[in-house]
Amino acid sequence: MTRKITANKKSAAPKGPSTEVKLAVAKLQSSGLTMEDATKLGMEVLSGFTTGQLHDSFAAKAALRLNYYGIDGKPLNPRPKWPPFYRIRYLEDVEDPVSFVGQTEKKKLRYVNEPEAGIAAYMPKTVDWFAVAADPNIPILITEGELKAAKACKEGFETIGLGGVFNFRSVKQGIEFLPELEEFDWVKRYVYVVYDSDYRTNSNICVALNQLAEALNERGAIPMLVSLPDVIDDGKTGLDDLLVNAPDAKMMLTELLRTAEPLGLARPLWKMNEHVIYVQDPGLVVVKKSFQKLSPSAFKDHAYATVSYTEQTVKGDGEMSYKKVPAATAWLKWPLRAEASRLVYSPGSDRMVDDDGPVPALNIWRGWGCAPVKGDVSLWKELLDHLFTGADPEDRKYFERWCAYPIQNPGVKMYVAAVMFGIMHGTGKSLVGYMLGKIYGRNFSEISKDDLTGGNYDWAEAKQFVLGDEVTGSSKRDINDMLKKLITQEKFRVNIKYVPTFELMDMINYYFTSNHPDAFFMEDNERRYYIHEVKVGPMSEEFYSKFDEWMKRGEGPSALFYYLQNLDLGDFNPHAPARKTQARARMIADTKSDLGEWVARLLADPESVLRVGNIPLDKDLFTNHELFPLYDPDQRTNTTANGLGRELRRSGMPLAYDGNPLPGPDGPGRYYIVRNKAKWATANRQQLIKHLESTTKKRKTSKKF
Repeated sequence: MTRKITANKKSAAPKGPSTEVKLAVAKLQSSGLTMEDATKLGMEVLSGFTTGQLHDSFAAKAALRLNYYGIDGKPLNPRPKWPPFYRIRYLEDVEDPVSFVGQTEKKKLRYVNEPEAGIAAYMPKTVDWFAVAADPNIPILITEGELKAAKACKEGFETIGLGGVFNFRSVKQGIEFLPELEEFDWVKRYVYVVYDSDYRTNSNICVALNQLAEALNERGAIPMLVSLPDVIDDGKTGLDDLLVNAPDAKMMLTELLRTAEPLGLARPLWKMNEHVIYVQDPGLVVVKKSFQKLSPSAFKDHAYATVSYTEQTVKGDGEMSYKKVPAATAWLKWPLRAEASRLVYSPGSDRMVDDDGPVPALNIWRGWGCAPVKGDVSLWKELLDHLFTGADPEDRKYFERWCAYPIQNPGVKMYVAAVMFGIMHGTGKSLVGYMLGKIYGRNFSEISKDDLTGGNYDWAEAKQFVLGDEVTGSSKRDINDMLKKLITQEKFRVNIKYVPTFELMDMINYYFTSNHPDAFFMEDNERRYYIHEVKVGPMSEEFYSKFDEWMKRGEGPSALFYYLQNLDLGDFNPHAPARKTQARARMIADTKSDLGEWVARLLADPESVLRVGNIPLDKDLFTNHELFPLYDPDQRTNTTANGLGRELRRSGMPLAYDGNPLPGPDGPGRYYIVRNKAKWATANRQQLIKHLESTTKKRKTSKKF
């Protein structure tokens, strides 16, 4: 019969407790438990008959039925749709029919469960395991045996019992870690493995200890090994034995937990996670503090090669083995190493940014250079007032809004670069850039022409604001084409030596200064540059000294940060063409080549150019070969007809018939529409040929140009 451990009903002839109950009480008392505890734990006392009826593999002996429960307090099913799991603890001697201690003595069988029932972890019902599972700050003890776990829980130590030292996994069922254990948040949780004190003499248990430590390490736990002292005569002490027999047992166990030895490398690996992070794409290691980037091989073989930790494992004789292990190599293989999906540059965002997939991206933005604080910005205003002396007030307003927009909208890339030039030195043009650089901090960089022509763009990584001083040169068109790309490009590729290349969003806004009026090669339709010319000389040395002090050691950066953060931006559009200024028109004229100036005159006033001597040319359509003698009749320049054609295309001169060849007096050619653009842009092929034939006839009757 089955005896649930409940209060006995009164009867006319009360009887004493049955044999199985007496045996159960004795067994429970040996582990420091009572019948009341057993009731709370959901245990059942079984008579021999009832035990035998549960399964034909069970001996008909009195027993405790140890029912298993999940973190929700409900009966635990080891697999979906399987019956609830339980184990039998015999209360009478049962000989194991298949195991032998020696030649003549058979091993006594104590615990058994139904064949093919699987395995499970025992979580005493007296603990709120749902709360424990969710809170990794609560340490957990793992021991072998249900009664030991129950006693430890009774004393206030959250303890999970395993039916055997290997019973955290099932190789037969292909389970690496029990599903009910996977429900726990193990990350950074201290887990104390408390097996019987004789583990030192059992190499099999030592193997189990190391495998359990490895499984816990993989889930982020910090496993510790607790060695129990011998407190009973036979030299073998279990967790319940300690709590029942040792003086000040709870205090002793607490001290044993405090002095427990770590198993494996969990603690040092978590420490390593505080310093470095692995980036999946493109596969590199980043130092969190400095954002230094290392290839995995450089990380383990050079940068962190000297960093090692002591790995503790349990040897077959139960002694601890201590071995120096390269921390970097172990960390790279650790499943719980700190990881990011990729590198991003996202000003104003958190360090880790949500990305597509389970792993966030690492934001390498370094934060602002200072904090905004309301203060006096009169020196800033005085400097701008001086630099914009004689300019249209709207020019100054546009420039200041240009400065403020990316501060109010971090990460916005404006499609306009600001250029401030003036032939007088020392006026403070660069001082404006350095002052803004103080706000951007490590997101600011200063470049020269060599940085643009050297082929290395390391300076562009993780930058928001760049100051370029005297970015000019003889190959002005080449540099201008390069700058136009930099000003508007959305992404760029970072190529650091010995590190896999990776791509970042380009969020740089550029401010250029120069003392030359032809600092940039400007085309007529240029829209990327806001140009301002400083027409005055320097202010007093006293002002610049005062400004320098305010910028470097005073409240200047914080006050300007606050001021620009709250500046009225009006209708400023960061992606609209730059405001046109008189300085821009002058720079366009100053930077034109002779050929460029000639083509500009051809566009603006074709009548003054299309003539041979005093004879006007009445054609509307010309090939570049026909126009070339008008530009260089004596062939004194190095320019060719093809060079003229390229300049015509750059200037926006339209081509007739979509640039397809048309028959002409000198053979097929591409014709530019020099006059009457609206008329010829929509003309068909026959109309265009008719015009060319009519002008050719006129040419034959006149002097050939």
